[in-house]
Amino acid sequence: MKIVSPVDAVCAMPNHSIAIMPSGCARASAFYDALASNVERFEGLTLCSGFTFSPYSFLDQGLGKNIRYLTWQASPRTRDLFREGDRNKVGFVPIRLADLHHVVNKHGEIKPHTVVVQTSMPQPDGTVSLGISVGANRSFIRSAELVIAEMNSNMPVTVGDSRVSLDEIDYAYEADTPLWAYKTPQAQPSDAAIVDNVMSLVPDGAWAQLGIGSVPDRILEQLSHVPGINLWSGLLTGGLQNFIKDAPPAAKILAGELAGTQSFYDFCNGHERIEMAPTTVTHDIAKVASLPKFTSINSALEVDLQGQSNGEAIGRLQISGVGGSLDYIEAANASDGGISVIALASTTANGKHSKIVGGFGQGAIVTTPRYCTDYVVTEYGIARLRGKDLFQRAEALIAIAHPDFRDELAGGLN
Repeated sequence: MKIVSPVDAVCAMPNHSIAIMPSGCARASAFYDALASNVERFEGLTLCSGFTFSPYSFLDQGLGKNIRYLTWQASPRTRDLFREGDRNKVGFVPIRLADLHHVVNKHGEIKPHTVVVQTSMPQPDGTVSLGISVGANRSFIRSAELVIAEMNSNMPVTVGDSRVSLDEIDYAYEADTPLWAYKTPQAQPSDAAIVDNVMSLVPDGAWAQLGIGSVPDRILEQLSHVPGINLWSGLLTGGLQNFIKDAPPAAKILAGELAGTQSFYDFCNGHERIEMAPTTVTHDIAKVASLPKFTSINSALEVDLQGQSNGEAIGRLQISGVGGSLDYIEAANASDGGISVIALASTTANGKHSKIVGGFGQGAIVTTPRYCTDYVVTEYGIARLRGKDLFQRAEALIAIAHPDFRDELAGGLN
């Protein structure tokens, strides 16, 4: 490992190559700033990432003439690129997270040359920790020819499979900038009822997985009251701190990413109950399906009357990705006593549009196929779709739609 400046690290990336940027709440601010100042030196460089909470500051000044941004999970910080619609500057690759390490691999379809990670400071055993963002980084590091690390004093040293040997890192620089903070979105009026409805489904002894957002964050805190509960999730948020405080010591916790405030990250530092694991474990469908009563709780933008869900696009605008939701839904369907839940408000925030829809528009995205969907939950109730024919599914979904839209939805069946 060689200590260099962020500018030197940026300039080490070769033209006509693919570079993986940090995701989740990890970020490498000094690297981004150096990249923004040097965008015009590159030719044919492709920058890749998954879902990120933190802003990519290098995008503020644009990508120059010869850099392209590629993602398998669009995020709030990168949606403007998709709105602009310049296919020469941005691209979306549909990849489920269970398949990510096969696709983005030196032997796969997307071959990364460079990977940029944010880590802890070096430890006495000659390693650094990936801290709050393990995810697919271990796989990326093994595939990359050039590994660049921001060693940040604010990054916790987490327990589990989070360590990377200093010998695996080519260039590094030190930083003490704050880690990106994720805060639970403000509660909506419908949230409490949705949370109560979902909680009524969670079986004792469940292994629970949670998506991202206001409802999953609040469910996380309540799960501690479920007897025999355990957590297995690609991402866990700051509510985990209260979960650990209230849950019995026997509750097991495994996650690939953590998102919260710095105080939460400090809480996670060396915490023996929080086991970090790579995507090859957290999204291994067969492994997850072997967990008894695996309970997957995710959300969607809309669900049609056949039970298909769209969780990633508004019209033709890509705002997210399939992520790990389908991995977990399939695992739940195969788990002994497992269930999967798609939880969503019955209407858009302004109340003008139903999220239970008669059918998707032309070109709409199907994130969850109808044959995979189990439970759908809104603030108006619970619809169990497995084993129901198409007409029965439509009736069950109309019953949990907002009352203002039920007649319109029912009329579409005739």
